[in-house]
Amino acid sequence: MKKNCRRLAELAFLALIVGLIADRGGAGEGRGPANEEDSWAAYRLIVERNMFSRQRGPRVDPSGRQRISAPAPTPESYYVLKGVVQEDGVFIGFLEDNQRGRVLRIHKGDKVARGVITDLALDSVEYQFGDRTVKVAMGFDLEGGQGRITFDQMYELSQGYTAASSEEEGESESSAPSADEAQILKQLMERRRQQIGQ
Repeated sequence: MKKNCRRLAELAFLALIVGLIADRGGAGEGRGPANEEDSWAAYRLIVERNMFSRQRGPRVDPSGRQRISAPAPTPESYYVLKGVVQEDGVFIGFLEDNQRGRVLRIHKGDKVARGVITDLALDSVEYQFGDRTVKVAMGFDLEGGQGRITFDQMYELSQGYTAASSEEEGESESSAPSADEAQILKQLMERRRQQIGQ
């Protein structure tokens, strides 16, 4: 009986060893790491385009995609004309520097950003840089545009918007937005500020 049990154990052990050798692919065939990768390649489309995946996006050809970069803001876009006064026959202009958060007093001939103030009037300023001369009206930047607005200014505008809408609520409800809309705008701006790290 002991001999039979021992012989059965030896045969079982031998069968186990032969099975392991066959499973490892002694002849180079079978399930190796290369074949596992090939088996996943068959499912690549499902993995990439699964409609239930949170990371799924539109199919994009990386070779045909061009990176579009936003143009760098010019120094002139940060200076906004806030006002001009006449004192003893001399015009003094007030430019708000949105980038640094300060107000500059300017006179004719002062250098600002990359150019020079060539003339001042009560309602405008002439700014020259290079061969270009721009007549800047009140509220516009030195390029003649609306200027760059900072997140702090956007936040202040939303606060004023909320206060104004609550004051005008009794006058005309159809034209004044609700306080909820202003609150949503405020939350969106705060979230954007956190995203860019300001």
